[in-house]
Amino acid sequence: MTPIPNKNSLVAVLPAAILTNETVVYKNVPGTSDVAKILQILKLLGAEVDQSVEGVIKITCAKVNSHRLDKVLGGQFRASLMFAGPLLARFGVAEIPVPGGCDLGMRSIAAHLDSFKKAGIEFKYIDGFVKFTAPKKTAKKYEVWQLEASVTATENLVIYAAGTSAEFVITDSACEPHVSELLRMLKAMGAEVEGIGSNRITIKGSQKLKEAVYEPGPDFVDVAGLIVAAAVTDGKIRIKGANVPEIVDGMINWFELFNVKIERDGLDLVASRKGELFIDTVNSGVPLAAPGLPKLYPRPWPGFPVDAIPVMAVLASKTKGRLLLKNWMYESGFDFVRELNAMGADIFVSDPERVIVTGPVKFKGGVIVSPSVIQACKAIFIAALCDDVITEIHGVDILRRRYPNVFETYTSLGAAIERVDD
Repeated sequence: MTPIPNKNSLVAVLPAAILTNETVVYKNVPGTSDVAKILQILKLLGAEVDQSVEGVIKITCAKVNSHRLDKVLGGQFRASLMFAGPLLARFGVAEIPVPGGCDLGMRSIAAHLDSFKKAGIEFKYIDGFVKFTAPKKTAKKYEVWQLEASVTATENLVIYAAGTSAEFVITDSACEPHVSELLRMLKAMGAEVEGIGSNRITIKGSQKLKEAVYEPGPDFVDVAGLIVAAAVTDGKIRIKGANVPEIVDGMINWFELFNVKIERDGLDLVASRKGELFIDTVNSGVPLAAPGLPKLYPRPWPGFPVDAIPVMAVLASKTKGRLLLKNWMYESGFDFVRELNAMGADIFVSDPERVIVTGPVKFKGGVIVSPSVIQACKAIFIAALCDDVITEIHGVDILRRRYPNVFETYTSLGAAIERVDD
């Protein structure tokens, strides 16, 4: 099974085509709804978009003539904010609708505003838009200490920096794989970039960036979901092209603590389980919240990714013993626990940020309404695969936003899935 390409990289690299009048080619692009909306915005701004070859997109922005996004379309999804950086670099101004997205807490854009402000960019709210204005004359150098290691704030700022003639030194920058992929593309376009993969990036831009070819790496959150699916169903899944150590090794360390077996076979990973799922709290060196109680917290990269925490709740539900999970990044990050408990899980909510999962349990299925959060829906979906029961899940369209072929993928692995219209 081939994991989807990293969707989180595409929401940044596609708008970055605005930095050049030459053609940027993107390969292996999935047909997600976010990609479709980004391409629609590019067309409305004046870009030429060629999709004549399946999975390949060619974008030429020589005729882009607007710095203002469509209010209705841009307000539908959070990724529209990623147009701020490239439009600022091209026009010196950008007007972005206050963005939406899946219902995962407050998800403030303060990190973007703070980083832009430190680069001399002013902003104000006008009639549902955020209007960003760049300085008429940039300084020779900007030292930006970010408010937090935000992925999208880092991406927005480096895209802007790449299209200016200034030098930017960005500290506490995000260093996730998709940030590194963006930086490599900007470097291929002609920007000078140092510190790729670290939390301190130096970038010196150019107002004459050139064409480039980009292909995203595997989505590590999808890889995590496939590994969990193999473990909780006592199956075996070959995950093609996923043996990329700098992307998956941190997660593999955690999966092996659960007695999940992961073999490296060339470019692929093969996931299964060695027998009973359990965590050796005495000899493994796993972090403990209390005697006999291991803990797993998400951290900025290269720590465990927050988007994989929901499926870890499912894995822990099939694992002997208890596990403390903490999600300090999103205040509603554990809202999906209600649904898992309704399906038969034994999860105690300590507070909005912490839950204790006790296993193993047998899921009993039932009629479930998923929260409008992609990874929460993914966790419920994988839990429904665990046992020989029938689960009816409502609200699954949010899942297809990131994983357009998710049902076909798991059907090919042996799941019995029937689409029922409400």
